[in-house]
Amino acid sequence: MAHGCVAAFAATPPEAPLDEVLVTAAKMGERDPQTIPIAISTLSSAELGRLGTSTLREAAALVPSVTFSQNNNFGQLTIRGIGTNIVNAGSDPSSAMYLDGVYLARPAMELTQFLDLDRIEVLRGPQGTLYGRNAVGGAVNIVSRPPTNEFQASANLTAGNFDAIGGNVRASGPIKGDRVTGSIAFTRAVREGYVRDLEHPNHPLGGDDITAARGQLRLAFGDHTALLLSGDVDSQDGTPLTFNKVLVVKPGFQIDNPPDFHDVRTSALAWNRTQHSGASARLTTALTPSTTLVSLTAYRKLDYEFFVDADITELDLITVHNHELQDQLSEEITISHQQDRLTWVGGAFLFDEADHQTYWIDQPPLGIQTQLDPRVDARSRALFGEVSVGLTSRLAATVGARYTREEKDIDNAGGNYRLAAPDEAIPDSVYGYSDSISHSAWTPKVVLEMKLPDDALAYVSATKGFKSGGFNLSSQAAGRGFAPELAWSYEAGWKGVLRDDRSRFSVAAFVMDYTNLQVQTPIAVGGFDIRNAAAATIRGVEVENTSRVGRNFEAGGHVTWLDATYDRYIAIANNGVTGDVSGNRLNNAPEWAGRLWIEWSANIGRSHRMSIAADATAQSTVFYTPFNDPIQKQDPYALLGVRVEYGPSDRRWALAAYGRNLTNSDYVTATFGTAATAFGGRPGPSRQFAIEFTAIAGGL
Repeated sequence: MAHGCVAAFAATPPEAPLDEVLVTAAKMGERDPQTIPIAISTLSSAELGRLGTSTLREAAALVPSVTFSQNNNFGQLTIRGIGTNIVNAGSDPSSAMYLDGVYLARPAMELTQFLDLDRIEVLRGPQGTLYGRNAVGGAVNIVSRPPTNEFQASANLTAGNFDAIGGNVRASGPIKGDRVTGSIAFTRAVREGYVRDLEHPNHPLGGDDITAARGQLRLAFGDHTALLLSGDVDSQDGTPLTFNKVLVVKPGFQIDNPPDFHDVRTSALAWNRTQHSGASARLTTALTPSTTLVSLTAYRKLDYEFFVDADITELDLITVHNHELQDQLSEEITISHQQDRLTWVGGAFLFDEADHQTYWIDQPPLGIQTQLDPRVDARSRALFGEVSVGLTSRLAATVGARYTREEKDIDNAGGNYRLAAPDEAIPDSVYGYSDSISHSAWTPKVVLEMKLPDDALAYVSATKGFKSGGFNLSSQAAGRGFAPELAWSYEAGWKGVLRDDRSRFSVAAFVMDYTNLQVQTPIAVGGFDIRNAAAATIRGVEVENTSRVGRNFEAGGHVTWLDATYDRYIAIANNGVTGDVSGNRLNNAPEWAGRLWIEWSANIGRSHRMSIAADATAQSTVFYTPFNDPIQKQDPYALLGVRVEYGPSDRRWALAAYGRNLTNSDYVTATFGTAATAFGGRPGPSRQFAIEFTAIAGGL
């Protein structure tokens, strides 16, 4: 669903330069990404609005080396081949996600709506110095639009197939001059699922039922200090879609697998609810004209619950009910300094988390309910610093380091109970214990950059990333935790601005040494084994471009080559068979991926404009298990989207129509082989189209 993003309408003079892009990813204030010696991509709200993109799941393919999978409402973000399918309490993502600089700790938070969005910043490669915790693959920062000094208001209404309808409103402006400003945004969207459950025809899977709101209040204390207070809530109650499409039936079972890719059969009525909310306070003060102090204090809370058919067929064999309650408190203090030949940033990070995730796994044929009830408390403390020194007028060096100390405690309980009497335990199956682990890590960074003629930049870097260790939630005894993951990345890059800022290029080549991979293996119903079992080498090249072509066209895209393979790994399959998968590709890491987009805009008469945009993404084969087997994979596919928009030149309103996956390609975004009955896949969205009307008042 679209949530109020409108493509730019401003008149385009002949051979005009591209719009300016600024980011805060380096934690040194706003900077042009072409001047930052790291691989970074940005997606503006206008660019995301071309095809109604409203979540990271939909946006992932729009930037190089990023893929996204989904298990129920657990998000699984992968950057440069580094991601994880471990989503339970006691474990953490391998690539980090932030909302206005606040770390989102749990996978269910990664599907938060893009509400009141300004841009997305995607940093690729380990971000162990400035971001630290669990940013081994990289980091994604969702940045909201700040309150404005002038009044602005907008409203948006969208309607499309699958009975989709949604709308949002936003207002921003002064409350008391320029000393107190605020903004508020609200969205409501519903859409029927795109996968038909033939056993429950009035209950299609993969639908949306979204209510979200965000508010901000900015207080200026004099000319040097400001406090930004933010609060948000995101509620999602759509019908969950898991690995419901049977890919191959396992021996010994007979099931009815409908021939249509988007038809399935399930034995249980699936449901889901996600409540995700938070608040933050960002205090910014200029200590001197060149030195700035920023304090970011945040609290977030998650209440996520779902019920699904885990045998993925019409047979009534296994259902899973999960309920996760999590809250987190974080504080980050940074001090940055900028002058001609010297810039530095330093700070401290504190994070506390309590996560309670309960599973009830029912097996009606056996009359058994398996219960898992882990409670995990995590604490992370870090000190970090980074300094850049101009060695000559063109050559600069950057050195940084971060020290992280992490502690985790688990109170774990579980067992098998009689389904007819869930309080009656089966003898010798119940367990309970407490355990603790702690780890520390140094994550350094070294960069050498050179300014080249015509505002180009070349750089080489070496950085290290660190991901937390954790617990096996289904372990029945203490002492079975797993250690952190580590990655060293060596990168060379070039960034250039050509044709008087009408074309921007960036190229990055990298090699990553990825060790202590945390690998999850299903071993029984409700049983998982996670251990540090693998090492990998990842090589890649990324090329990205945006160009203005003539008076009326703008185009861009990227292409990525990724060679991500295991160096050593003795893997365990779902049937318990082990095998050496050295040389096989990592999960969800296509060798080739790319994007191409083009937009035409022109005046229609004296007072109106029209734009037509097309956006295509494609990727080569991806595997979803280390065995790279022919079942749990997705062959190459491409997706095409188009948007047409019309409105006045002053942008006071706009009427648009757009479509996604116009060729109606069939593909899966993840697979599941644990079920006894079959191998299943999660179908990607089928063809979608919508019309959208937007009205804007006040300043633009």
